[in-house]
Amino acid sequence: MMRCYIYYNCRWEDIRRIEERFGIPHCVTVNGETCKPVDIREEDVELLKETQRRGYIQIRIKDDTV
Repeated sequence: MMRCYIYYNCRWEDIRRIEERFGIPHCVTVNGETCKPVDIREEDVELLKETQRRGYIQIRIKDDTV
């Protein structure tokens, strides 16, 4: 499992779809980042990284996520 913050760089409709697909609870700060670290299943990590490569999100690993 990968623990990280997600920064969204997309529209609200896309955020909702990403949250549903990866099981991320809806909690976004005014800065566009998840309120708390989220756990991504191992089988979903590659797809999440592809979502990042396409520019929809940024995966952010911080000290409190380790």
